[in-house]
Amino acid sequence: MTTDMTTTRAITLRSPEPDEVATFLDPLAIAFGEAWSPPEIENEVRHLEHDRVVGAFDGDKQVGCAGAYTFRLTVPGGEVGAAGVTIVGVLPTHTRRGILRQMMTWLVAQARERGEPVAVLGASEAAIYQRFGYGVATQRSEFELENRRAVFLRPVETAGTFRYLDTDEASRLFPIVYEARRGRQPGALSRSDVSWRWGMAYDAEWMHHGRGAKSMVVLEVDGEPQAYAIYRIKADWDQRGPRNAMSVLELVAVDAESQQAMWQWLMRVDLVSTIKGYRGPVPHPLQLQLTEPRLMGVNVSDEMWIRILDVPLALESRTYRGPGELTFELTDDFCPWNAGTWRLTVSEGGVGSVVAAPPGTEADLALDVSALSTLYLGAFTFAELALAGRITELRAGGMERADALFATSVKPWNSTPF
Repeated sequence: MTTDMTTTRAITLRSPEPDEVATFLDPLAIAFGEAWSPPEIENEVRHLEHDRVVGAFDGDKQVGCAGAYTFRLTVPGGEVGAAGVTIVGVLPTHTRRGILRQMMTWLVAQARERGEPVAVLGASEAAIYQRFGYGVATQRSEFELENRRAVFLRPVETAGTFRYLDTDEASRLFPIVYEARRGRQPGALSRSDVSWRWGMAYDAEWMHHGRGAKSMVVLEVDGEPQAYAIYRIKADWDQRGPRNAMSVLELVAVDAESQQAMWQWLMRVDLVSTIKGYRGPVPHPLQLQLTEPRLMGVNVSDEMWIRILDVPLALESRTYRGPGELTFELTDDFCPWNAGTWRLTVSEGGVGSVVAAPPGTEADLALDVSALSTLYLGAFTFAELALAGRITELRAGGMERADALFATSVKPWNSTPF
């Protein structure tokens, strides 16, 4: 991938020199209205893959930036390479000039060179990225619950032990649990050693945001890690005693029993009156485990967005409920090589093959790439998108055949911030 690329309207795109990486983030801070301390910038730079960062320049002045992480994304029955689009920002003085489109084009070209059939991101404003063909791929749940009112319908007992870990040990043990879950969890992203050490396990005062220091606890059974939780506690006392609030940033387990055991343990931590959960799956397991799930006040929102860059490679990288066949008309203005009529053929074993349909082939469905991307991991069904006016059925029974082929038993979930 070349690092220099001259574009129209005197805007030049190029990757940073080694001594420029920190200042490349300046347009992002301004665009988001934030002021970052030197330690924050240092930690962000530590995570970046410098050859996947691009800046937009108006003459000598940098006016935009964007980048990507190299991920492996779990899909139903397998995994694919994914470009994790991040640090996207354009100075307010230079918006609506096509600069974002130029940087997104650069990132797409690089991802295709690397053989990554999809791109993923967390959308600051979803309307922006839907214009580039992104569709919501995972949802997240958040809740707030008074501990004393958290009663489990069927409490579990565990022979394991719970213990707190420091940064180094958490960076070593937590990945064991996470990887055991990731292989079975569509939507999950791979994590690098840097991400574990300086993202998930690392803590600094500027990261607290008024919620207290980070605590990390592991559940071990026969010496093997089975679940972990990362949380913060905000101390709060009044004349009636402790009213501490616990914020659970992440909880991952290898199985359902260990997962519930960890939640039960967290809800018994002394002096805590309120527990808040962030970035949880949808539905949240506690909704089916508590006697009064309504008390959680669960809120659901979009989490990770996905963009299919290579239709045949992306669709052939996951499995289906076969056998069967589906032919669909696809529109894609930003990546025109995806547009056309495609035929997906699924074998008895669920393996799919995708080819361009011969001219004049009658399709079962018509949709755009944003809708196909939304359907890719199984967060939504074809019927649900049809009700939203996002899919057109061209042949009777096409919607039903599509949902039968794409059906998954596990809802996608991503807990990795990026």
